[in-house]
Amino acid sequence: MMGSPRRWLRLALAAAAVAGGARAAISQQITVVDEGAFTIFRQATRVGRETFTIRRSETPTEKIYEASASVEFDTQRLSPALRTDDKYAPLAYQMEVRTNDQLQLRLKGVIGRGRFSARVRTPNGEAAKEYIVSEGALVIDDDVFHQYYFLAQRIHGTSFTVPVVIPTRNVQVTMRVQVVGVERVTIGGTPTDARRLNATLAGGTPRDIWIDGQGRVLKVTMGDVTALRDELPH
Repeated sequence: MMGSPRRWLRLALAAAAVAGGARAAISQQITVVDEGAFTIFRQATRVGRETFTIRRSETPTEKIYEASASVEFDTQRLSPALRTDDKYAPLAYQMEVRTNDQLQLRLKGVIGRGRFSARVRTPNGEAAKEYIVSEGALVIDDDVFHQYYFLAQRIHGTSFTVPVVIPTRNVQVTMRVQVVGVERVTIGGTPTDARRLNATLAGGTPRDIWIDGQGRVLKVTMGDVTALRDELPH
């Protein structure tokens, strides 16, 4: 016996929804390009930890990277979230900073047409921030280590410069990068070869970044602070 027209219509709509979901899953491919954790030391004392994930989402028309993390220093917790295009240029950025679970900063911004436009909330209130961003700029925020992945993807030659946006400071600076060479580092008890980069900002503390062959960050040092990956990338 055939069912009622309404029942057949419901079945047809359900089948169409399933088929549409399957097509969407096929058309959008999500890949984890890197994830892991850093232990953060000041001299020989452990002072924090960063856990992070970087994903690439691909469709037939675009490729997007999304990087998020939780960074903990004693009583302070940072929660950055970055979205970039296929050339690693930022499209949107968020950062939340809490101390003893009390909100100190919440920043939400978008980048487009050569400008960074953000809303910033602090205990003193909310304000709008906007400033010019150069073409090809990267986002590398203070006290966040996995974001050097995007710098590593931009390596060309043995020495180059790149504009860098530091959102929590509301500034753009020029970073000068030199590829020093290959060195041996120990990650999770395993010695491995890594390429070392030296990066400097005008008036800032130089930093050294060690990366693997895919540009995944293994170690960062800046002054007396070291972020060391817990284990080698899989």
